[in-house]
Amino acid sequence: MAQATQADSTHPGPVPTSGAGIANNPRRWWALAATNFGLFMALLDVTIVNVALPTIGKDLNASFADLQWVVNAYGLALAVFLVTAGRLGDLFGRKRLFIIGLGVFSLGSLCAALAGNVSIDGLSHIQVLLAARVLQGIGGSIMLPLSLAIIAATFQGRERSLAIGIYGGVIGLATALGPVIGGLLVEKVNWQSIFYLNVPIGVVGIALCLWAITESVDSSAPRSVDFYGLLTLSVSLFCLVLALIQGSDPDKGWTSPYILTLFGISAVALVAFIIGELRLKYPMVDPRLFKNISFTGASIVAFTLSAGMFSLFFFLSLYLQNYLGFSALDAGMRFLPLSGLILVAGPLAGIFGDRLGPKAIMGVGMALLVLAVLLMARISPTDTQTDWLVLLAPFILGGLGAGMVSPQVSAVAVGTVSRNRAGMASGINGVCRQIGTAFGIALLGAILTNQYNASLQTNISQLTVPGVPSASQQGVLNQIIATLQNAGTFVGSTGLKDLPPQYASFARQPLFPQIQSIVQNAFINSTVDIFYVAVGLLVIGLIAALVLIRKSDMLPAEPGSKSVAVEV
Repeated sequence: MAQATQADSTHPGPVPTSGAGIANNPRRWWALAATNFGLFMALLDVTIVNVALPTIGKDLNASFADLQWVVNAYGLALAVFLVTAGRLGDLFGRKRLFIIGLGVFSLGSLCAALAGNVSIDGLSHIQVLLAARVLQGIGGSIMLPLSLAIIAATFQGRERSLAIGIYGGVIGLATALGPVIGGLLVEKVNWQSIFYLNVPIGVVGIALCLWAITESVDSSAPRSVDFYGLLTLSVSLFCLVLALIQGSDPDKGWTSPYILTLFGISAVALVAFIIGELRLKYPMVDPRLFKNISFTGASIVAFTLSAGMFSLFFFLSLYLQNYLGFSALDAGMRFLPLSGLILVAGPLAGIFGDRLGPKAIMGVGMALLVLAVLLMARISPTDTQTDWLVLLAPFILGGLGAGMVSPQVSAVAVGTVSRNRAGMASGINGVCRQIGTAFGIALLGAILTNQYNASLQTNISQLTVPGVPSASQQGVLNQIIATLQNAGTFVGSTGLKDLPPQYASFARQPLFPQIQSIVQNAFINSTVDIFYVAVGLLVIGLIAALVLIRKSDMLPAEPGSKSVAVEV
């Protein structure tokens, strides 16, 4: 039965209580656990699939481009619908929408697990998997912003800081544990198990949500959908993220008409969105939020944190697995110093955030991240598995830094807006994170590939192939260069791995050690280059934290908030 005060007659639906009533929910810590169920699932699937891609490709006969889309289809759907889902939760009930998102994600996971066994006319098994990944992304896009909005509506004061700190720790833990859990399941069970795992977790999460979470909505806005804002923002985000994902594709390129057109459409749609939203009394996303300097600063920090740190997980996995030769599980285990400290530092930063202020916590955290990535640049072409410890200190500093920054970014995002706009603010914050990751992987990947390929071209072209006529020398060398163009595929600290059979004879020739040395140096030097670029991105975030974040912009607790609550 519902327990509530008198209803607001202008808005049908749940009966409103005071904001304090929401925050005094006796099951509020169970509500935090329920939201973290969905949050962990949604973020885990951003990284867990990476280690399963080779097995999926072999089992479903998928091309390299298909495998890229197994990752990108999820990220694209996630980024496009984040803000929309957050605002719809504000209007129609955060608890209700969160449960729907959890159900959609669980259904998408089940479909993904069954993709290899399902036959649909006109669709291959890999296309079924891609459709399931889109469904997962839509479910995740609903859960991510609403999890933070529910926390903001459920807790207040010091408890809210602690809850948001735990939220930030779960974000980092899920991101870092993905390779560990994925590697374990792929090696010990099968690739389908990484998707089956979500189904029982989703069922438990839905039951916990129904029992523990108190419903809340934004009672200050009419219950109507801003279709203009939904369309223009979705088009802008879709084209932007698609351009970032495909810009590093050598068949397209950043300056190709296709990519430039996508960027152009994204920019035009964004301008149309801003102009249109400014004219509405109840916009889906209010651009005026960015008038708050701290909100803008938090958005910049969220973007640079993801672009400069979390996007590096992909490249660090490449270094640990392809270069040092660790298995997927062994490589994932070496991320534990990073992920474990994120989990510890997140709640502590949330507790001390009230005492020291968000600027101090975020400033120190971003400085630690800058130092951590600088130390990562010490990797060397001579490294072997026993030398992975060169990353231990950076992982410790990175875990502390990310754990300090991530919850404070979230706290500032929802703490600078009224409680009834928490879903909107959380959605914007989530989009900044997702676009930051897509941008970081695209930018750093393009730089690594270009630097690696240019180094191969320059150095291998100067070699001489024994026993080959001078007229055929360049042709043979060009074949070798073309074979090694895919950065990281054949390079390893103990030799070139998985070299195609037609070039295996070079392994028995004097030329081979020279090629191996060139490839190793090219890969490591290019990886070091992207570490320095990542440092630049993190420095921008550090400056934004120190210059733009102000404690005075944080709103006080709202015991008289218009948020609506219902005990179910």
